[in-house]
Amino acid sequence: MFSPETRRLWAWPLLLGLLSASGLLTALVSDHWGDVWSWFGLGVPVAVMAWYGWRRAPASQQSR
Repeated sequence: MFSPETRRLWAWPLLLGLLSASGLLTALVSDHWGDVWSWFGLGVPVAVMAWYGWRRAPASQQSR
């Protein structure tokens, strides 16, 4: 259905999007165990973005 390149390109963004959506939905409708999952579901994508942002920041500053 999809080429291997397409799957490789979109696998992680889709996974992070589903994780964020499940974290948001869980935060809205559940308590106790849902609080833990919502923190995890919303924290992991933010941590991944921060890690990639931190990793790329010095390279962009050196090119000036």
